[in-house]
Amino acid sequence: MLTIYPPREELADLLVTGPFADALRVAIQVRGLSLERLQHRLKVRGAPISVTALSYWQSGRRRPERPESLMALAHLEDVLGLPPAALSRLLGPPRPRGRSRRREQDSRAAWDGSGLVLTAQHDRVDVAPCGGVRGIRSRQVMQASTAGVDRWILCQETGSAQPALTAVRSCRVGRIARERTNGVLVAEMLFDEPISAGDSIAIEYELIYPHPTVEHTHFRRFGDRVHDYVLEIKFADGSPPASCEQFSSGPAGTEMHGGARPAPVDDGGYAHAAALDFGPGLYGMRWTVAANASGSSTQGK
Repeated sequence: MLTIYPPREELADLLVTGPFADALRVAIQVRGLSLERLQHRLKVRGAPISVTALSYWQSGRRRPERPESLMALAHLEDVLGLPPAALSRLLGPPRPRGRSRRREQDSRAAWDGSGLVLTAQHDRVDVAPCGGVRGIRSRQVMQASTAGVDRWILCQETGSAQPALTAVRSCRVGRIARERTNGVLVAEMLFDEPISAGDSIAIEYELIYPHPTVEHTHFRRFGDRVHDYVLEIKFADGSPPASCEQFSSGPAGTEMHGGARPAPVDDGGYAHAAALDFGPGLYGMRWTVAANASGSSTQGK
């Protein structure tokens, strides 16, 4: 059965996974402005762009690459009511030309549009006795594909809750924007020092929720292939789940890597799942709580 998502829900998803053209097209649809009106508003802001160019961007025939186009895109994000860099982070590196094109097609694209390639991700999720998520500590390793990279753009689906973001290692929190309607957090994670092309960096950050989430699940959407993803779930002492499973799907929602399968929980209350060379797609775990779990009246999704 084909599921039709409301445009706002579809936009929240596309701002995480891309591609750029689809995210732009749906953002324009949600804002309800014609290309002519968008062109006028950009012109007033001193960032003129043709209607043809806007049409090409949202159809995927072309994408902004020149400095003046990227400036116009920054204004366009504001006109569309999007967080800073919400669209530009989906662009990836400039399209290669000439002989380098084939070499680039064989390499991994930059993960977040800032000259960084995600190579490894480790999430540790702390679960409350009721089954909701209390906090998430994330560690990720990235490699720079260009020189002078000094930040990474975090785009996190948070649901209806508004968690506090804290930098733990090798970074600090810069500007933050929250799209409350769709539950998306976008934040700059500024590095202690810029890194050079070919160098890697490992950063850690933490999200703490003011109260446990309603959702009994945690997952990541990867817009490109990631070499190593590890997900750990720590259940509260004395509150093991009634069931726990890992799941994965491809970009279009198709099941992959065996779909869903049980995930054992050890005596310490830990469950984990690991994926190698995964993506693009979604990978996560979900659990249900025991009938007598503290503060819980329903099972998780």
